[in-house]
Amino acid sequence: MSKAPHELFAAATDRLIHGGQPDTEANSDLGAEIAVAERLRNAAGAGIPDPEFVAGLRVELRLQAAARSQHAASTLRYATMDTALGLLALAYRDGKVVTCSMLSEIATINAFTRAVSRQFGLRPERDAAPPRGLEKAVRDQLAGRHRFVAVDLSSLTPFHQRVLEKTAEIPRGEVRPYSWVARELGAPGAVRAVGTALGHNPVPFLIPCHRVVRSDGTLGEYSGGGPAVKERVLDFEGAPVEELRQAARSGQRYRGSRTTHIVCYPSCHAARRIQPENIVPFATLGQAHSYGYRPCSLCRPA
Repeated sequence: MSKAPHELFAAATDRLIHGGQPDTEANSDLGAEIAVAERLRNAAGAGIPDPEFVAGLRVELRLQAAARSQHAASTLRYATMDTALGLLALAYRDGKVVTCSMLSEIATINAFTRAVSRQFGLRPERDAAPPRGLEKAVRDQLAGRHRFVAVDLSSLTPFHQRVLEKTAEIPRGEVRPYSWVARELGAPGAVRAVGTALGHNPVPFLIPCHRVVRSDGTLGEYSGGGPAVKERVLDFEGAPVEELRQAARSGQRYRGSRTTHIVCYPSCHAARRIQPENIVPFATLGQAHSYGYRPCSLCRPA
């Protein structure tokens, strides 16, 4: 188990006091502070230091290390983790993800850190792995065992935050059009603004903007890596991608049930339980209404 920063300081200071050199671990993690201690030691006399001076120096270094450790907890940091979808880079602070990206040969870790630096005005510090609780939450969400990882959206506008929070409500394996998000927010005329907000989602994969599609049923673009990645993520989550593609080609935007007279989006879990002989396709919601069908209370088609 690696030592805490204050323990590394104490061990490194002991070595300096007794004429030795700090170990590699201390130098790599605490280089600036150890350099100061080395200059102090080199400037001191050759004799045995006064015991009170030694004790005071060690206390001071411990206090500095503790403060440094506390500050590091709220510092912007990043790490990568292997997932079923690929290598995911996460930037986080105070236990919350602020941005993430799936890495590839094109999207490198250097490009990720540069983007984070531009967005937040400081360069993130690298960890060997994400904090254990955060990593588990990400894995649970990607596997469908947990719905929402703690994210920090405080750098976004209130409207952008509301768009992402509403998008997070879309169930795994289902999709909704941009117009649905706009209507749910009470701003049915803001479809374009919703699309722009989702196109700048800083935490794709965690807030599922891949579950929002075009009004014509086609998948559309994806801030996490383009249409091909969007299709792969939806397929991974169990969305009926091929059915959605066929429905888009045939102009079938809604699916009604002959037995219940309820109309849903085709990807709604309720719609996918309709027996084939009872499926009634509709091109528009108005058409469904004219035949006496009422909207599903789960997917709330717009």
